[in-house]
Amino acid sequence: MERSSGAAPPRQPGRSGQSDDLLDVRVDQGDGAAVLELAGELDLSTVPKLEDALFERVGAEAAVVVDLSRVVFIDSSGIGLLIRAFRSLNGRGPMLTVIAPGSQIERLFKIAGIDGVLPLFADREKALSAIAAEDS
Repeated sequence: MERSSGAAPPRQPGRSGQSDDLLDVRVDQGDGAAVLELAGELDLSTVPKLEDALFERVGAEAAVVVDLSRVVFIDSSGIGLLIRAFRSLNGRGPMLTVIAPGSQIERLFKIAGIDGVLPLFADREKALSAIAAEDS
């Protein structure tokens, strides 16, 4: 059994080396919220790809859900971006974060205490239900 040190996973062979290849950001309008679904790696090289989309939604939407369930790696710059966006709301609406239970992201968030700062949910439906319950 191979163990990981928690460092960034090795780059996949055949990748072009472009940071655009490492993170996919998809924006959907959910029930009363903008949902940003991420897939790949959220690190120093990919944060700019998310930053504009995230702050555009945080400034314009009543609620934002950031779905990290398909993120395979996150570093401190990715965590910092999420916390900055959350704090920038100043009570204007919720920003909820979806993580995959048992993932590297969940373990990291618990170890670092991020789970005490960002509202976390195990799946998108639970996050959207929390927003709907707040609205009613």
